[in-house]
Amino acid sequence: MLRISDFKVRVRSVSYISPDGPDTVILRPRCAGVLSILRFRLQKLLFGDARNAVASIGVSVLVLAMVVLVAAGHGWRYSPWMMVGLGGLLAGVITVQVHGVVSHLRRQSRDIRRAAVGNELHYVRVLQRILRFTETRDKHTRGSSVRVGRLARDMARQMGMDDEQVELMDLAGQLRDIGMLAVSESLTGRQAALGANDFRALQRHAEMSYEMLYPLESLRSILPAIRCHHERMNGTGYPHGLRGEQLSLEARILAVADSYDGMTHDRPHRPALSPSDAVAELRRCAPAGYDPACVEVLAAMVALPQRPVPTGEGQPSDEMLSAVHV
Repeated sequence: MLRISDFKVRVRSVSYISPDGPDTVILRPRCAGVLSILRFRLQKLLFGDARNAVASIGVSVLVLAMVVLVAAGHGWRYSPWMMVGLGGLLAGVITVQVHGVVSHLRRQSRDIRRAAVGNELHYVRVLQRILRFTETRDKHTRGSSVRVGRLARDMARQMGMDDEQVELMDLAGQLRDIGMLAVSESLTGRQAALGANDFRALQRHAEMSYEMLYPLESLRSILPAIRCHHERMNGTGYPHGLRGEQLSLEARILAVADSYDGMTHDRPHRPALSPSDAVAELRRCAPAGYDPACVEVLAAMVALPQRPVPTGEGQPSDEMLSAVHV
């Protein structure tokens, strides 16, 4: 039986990103992940079951020893075959006990893993609800997390990812900007151009998203994509200026899906582009900004004609840069 005490929860503060300085306003739960819970519980089970097994084996050995002593007291003689039989009986008892311990540990580990994964999924659902609630307050971002999640999921499927990775890409699209919760609304809703300090403060949301989701071990494989979805193929993106093959396919897909959704919906500083205009802008900025293969997959999904993969170094335009959270 699993108890609440088996799940360790820590709380760590997240800085509220403001050009005037940080103020702590968000508490991030740090739930013990699957591996740590497994390690904690299996240690307890291993020591407990090992004691039981040793006790059972000890009793069996004691019983056999008593049988031998009683038989010796009655003057019985032991043939080699009798000794082999007693040794085989003792080995059988030990084997049965060890098998029972191993089977019990396996059942317990499965139960613990399911419980830990369920704990993480509950946290993810809470984050999704928070995101959707905050999006409803701003008509420009309303529904963005769900739309980008679906785009990323469908692109991943079209590019041959397995079912598990496809579902993780859906989550990555939904949670990519969870770090924006730590950014001042005066920055996210500003219609005027951002200054250098404001721009740097806004850029930190990618790292904040990574940090907020890092405790969830079930999402570890897609965390680099969440952190890097504002990177560009020529190294001009952020937060680390990665380029080309340094960016995973997941990050490239997420970058295209995020930018397309941003361009095709109104923002405070500009109206939405049509799907064809948005894809044309993505194509113009490939391969310098975006992976051309990902752009063409998106174009096929929105029923636009395919084009040869470009080889030029088109640079992202001001329109494209202002389409998303810069």
